[in-house]
Amino acid sequence: MSVHSFESGSGEPLLLINGWTASALVWPGEFIRRLDSRFRVIRIDNRGSGYSRLAPSPFTMADLAEDAHRVLRSRGLRGATVLGLSMGGMVAQELALRHPADVSRLFLVATSPPAPAALRPDDAITWHMFRRRKRGQPYHDYLYQLWARTGAPGFAERRPDLLEELVDQLAARPTIRPGAMAQARAAGCWSRPQRLARITAPTTVVHGTEDLLRPVGNGMRLARLIPGARYVELPGVGHLVPLEAMDELVELILNASDPAGQLVRLPGGE
Repeated sequence: MSVHSFESGSGEPLLLINGWTASALVWPGEFIRRLDSRFRVIRIDNRGSGYSRLAPSPFTMADLAEDAHRVLRSRGLRGATVLGLSMGGMVAQELALRHPADVSRLFLVATSPPAPAALRPDDAITWHMFRRRKRGQPYHDYLYQLWARTGAPGFAERRPDLLEELVDQLAARPTIRPGAMAQARAAGCWSRPQRLARITAPTTVVHGTEDLLRPVGNGMRLARLIPGARYVELPGVGHLVPLEAMDELVELILNASDPAGQLVRLPGGE
């Protein structure tokens, strides 16, 4: 099948793959504007989200990776910088394994390796993310409460403007519950971390120390499993890396020619 995608900017191709329940619309506007100045930015609506939310299910992580492959080929592209956030990072790993020629450079942000290497989040945050909206609760309020907990402590209070933007983007094309559950099943059934040793693309793993949804040990494990991967740790940053550490993430993407195989701790957050 063909999934929906957006394109902006000009230059070398940069493919952005978003996380669980987040459509291609759900990236900070300033983040996209800054990348547009240097890249031909392509954003995908994963199956179950955005304008691909009625795609047939169930589907697997391999299906999502094949969707990304078809988006690149439909534009005549063979080789792009690929950035995957959260579940999108899983899709990006699978894409790099299945179609190595598609991925010239790989950024894995706030994500995890396949089971059984992945570290599970605390049950409390898992139940929080899957909870249903209370009867009569405004949808905007529901989304705000849901995602405010995924940032580092105090982030929502410091930057309510960024969180409001995130909520508005999520509400613009909501992911309905069947799509959310189908994506969760695809992520939960993804396995065989030993395959990551076959990834050949220069890889940068970016992870915040305060990430509750994907505990920071996941980033550390990814960097060990992928040959030559560079691990960049962001102290004081939670799961919402493009919002919480936008400057640092943009700088990493723009300076992607830096050598791999390094451990870097950046002063992330505000």
